[in-house]
Amino acid sequence: MLKALTDGAFQLGYGLYKTKIGQSFHERTCAETRDGPPHSSSILVPIVPGCHVTIVPILHDNYAFLIVDEDSCTCLAVDPADCDSVLAAIDKERLSLAGVLCTHTHWDHSGGNEELARKVPGLKIYGSAVDAVPGLTDPVTEGEMFWFPPRSVTPHPRLAIQVWEAPCHTKGHLLFLLHHTSGDGGAETSAAAAGAGLPPVALFSGDTLFAGGVGKFFEGTAEQMDNNLSRIGTLPPAAKVFCGHEYTVTNYKFAAALEPDNQQVSARLSWAMRLRVDSLPTVPSTLSDEMDTNPYMRVVTSRAACGKVCLLMHKITGEEALQHGTAGGSTVLGALRRLRDSGTMQDKMEDAGAIHEKQ
Repeated sequence: MLKALTDGAFQLGYGLYKTKIGQSFHERTCAETRDGPPHSSSILVPIVPGCHVTIVPILHDNYAFLIVDEDSCTCLAVDPADCDSVLAAIDKERLSLAGVLCTHTHWDHSGGNEELARKVPGLKIYGSAVDAVPGLTDPVTEGEMFWFPPRSVTPHPRLAIQVWEAPCHTKGHLLFLLHHTSGDGGAETSAAAAGAGLPPVALFSGDTLFAGGVGKFFEGTAEQMDNNLSRIGTLPPAAKVFCGHEYTVTNYKFAAALEPDNQQVSARLSWAMRLRVDSLPTVPSTLSDEMDTNPYMRVVTSRAACGKVCLLMHKITGEEALQHGTAGGSTVLGALRRLRDSGTMQDKMEDAGAIHEKQ
């Protein structure tokens, strides 16, 4: 009965969040957080020669990003939920905004789209029609690819942007992959042709994959998230992962509480805590980092890790499906997400954090 009431209250609150009520709350949060210091420093991350990503801290713990072509001084904004902060970052680098990539419809990722469109006439906003992304001008779907910078800006674009659909956090959640092209294709060469066979150099994962964690399954299932993470696991180990929130310390406290004997997780938590003392972003990670230390990635990409985590969780939760350590990846992934959401591990997470603060 209590669970039904709790679930009902959540659904009501979540439904209201996606309305104009949620938008109003988001706009108020934008104004409040702009008045104080940002939660993290803004840094530039080289991607390929001539291109970098500028990390723009917004709201309480979100990140927006600028994908910058240095020769043309053109950029794409990823999840620019705070219009004013993103425009200030664009102005600081003296860039021209060519478009917006929106991973999903939640206001803390899409809330700046419409104001940006008003301030930048003709702005292209790419996102999912399934998610009804605010300000959407160019709906994109699975497998689509397009140039950056656009051919109208340069005849030799350095990057091709690829779209992957990743439903779970929201029904229409998208991932955006960056492919480094040779830049020497003919004028008629499509972005898909240029990017074919070239390994992605970066992933913008929104709220699907975090450093050390994953997003909540608001509108999907563990099976869907399993599919998303399994697919992400096929990317090159060196690919940079730009996620949408600064959740890394909390995520690794959970991972360390779950597996206190895992030295790689322990080292990753210590690393993240050191960076956060100086308000430095822990983003981007690499796919290799996630495969080695993110418990959610590990249970869907490693049978050995899945079995170990399965047994550890059975000791904590007593779930019958986990008792033999043989449950499938999606079963363990769902149980792992429920355990994280339940708050059961909070005391152990704080203990893990206290131990690493002394190191």
